[in-house]
Amino acid sequence: MAVNFSEIPMVDYALSKSPDTIPQFSAQLRDALVKVGFFYLVNHPIPPSLQWDLKDQSRQLFELSSEKKNKIGMKINKHFVGYVGMDESTTSNHKDHRESYTLGYECSPPGPDEPQYRNLRGPNAWPDKEDLPDFRHTMERYMAEVKSLADEFKLMVAQALDLETTELLQLFDDKPFDRLMLAKYVPPPSTSADHAAKCSEAKEIQGKGAHKDASWLTFLLPGSPHGGLEAMNAAGDWIPVPPRPGAMIINVGLQLEAMTDGVCSAAFHRVVTRPRDFLDHNGNDLGPRFSFALFHNISLELRKEKCLNIPPHIAALVTNDEVRRNAQIFLRRLFQRGCPGEGIFATRLKVHQQVTEKWYPDRLAEAQEPVVGPVSSSR
Repeated sequence: MAVNFSEIPMVDYALSKSPDTIPQFSAQLRDALVKVGFFYLVNHPIPPSLQWDLKDQSRQLFELSSEKKNKIGMKINKHFVGYVGMDESTTSNHKDHRESYTLGYECSPPGPDEPQYRNLRGPNAWPDKEDLPDFRHTMERYMAEVKSLADEFKLMVAQALDLETTELLQLFDDKPFDRLMLAKYVPPPSTSADHAAKCSEAKEIQGKGAHKDASWLTFLLPGSPHGGLEAMNAAGDWIPVPPRPGAMIINVGLQLEAMTDGVCSAAFHRVVTRPRDFLDHNGNDLGPRFSFALFHNISLELRKEKCLNIPPHIAALVTNDEVRRNAQIFLRRLFQRGCPGEGIFATRLKVHQQVTEKWYPDRLAEAQEPVVGPVSSSR
């Protein structure tokens, strides 16, 4: 259960590689999952050369013309993948001042007789190979590397929370549903670097509104040195989560919070775009802010009877009834139509209503109904 943390803890991946230091790693991870919901993962295994390629290919994608980016727009893709333009997405009815590109694991679309929610998986909206010949290969390599890390974390979470490993692994299957989102943020449009240098309290706008991720775990690789990401503690204070050299940022999603009955804490977080965050310590322009988040999810086909049995000494870590109640609300929402695939699909319909209007018009009225429970973001 989250506490009034004042900084984001670090978890050292290297400690997980020796029998002598695994207990120390598990203690670090447990504290981060239960007390904060955010942590820096240092000494992680993602190759630096691949990180560089990811950043370079993402920058080139966003530098394409609007015409080329709109050809791979999410609103013309029924699988909720592709490009979303500046100010086209919203959180809590406010525009997000960013552009993004989302992709999943490449696969064939579902057949006509399969459940509608299986359209969450399907072909990606790749940019033209003539424009970005290395883009697809780089993205697929990166997703494979983070998927391997996410698979390790299933075992690590089980060990940190004294859960049965076999039971936890049943939450996942051999058809993973993950999403990689590349995001680009620029300064507020009505301010200049000169103004930012003179006024530390210059105008800020919403880069990404306050929300909890709807994932199991989110693996975020900062793509630039900018600030702007903030996480909320139990007192309601916004705590900065600045990039740290060589570190990934991992946060708990609502799926993990719900499956542990509120033991693991999914913290509200946001991205604010302030002019000062786009300048270095000497007042030099840093250019756009980039970030790359992989949202790792449970099986779309999971049945509620396979949910986790939480050991009593772990369940006792939740002392706030509201925390447990919110976790149970999301759990009910996840399974209200029978399986997470239905619940996740319903959330996507709400978040991406242009997709809903074009491809699923019979669900538009449902998508426009207000959400009950915590605001979640489903990419």
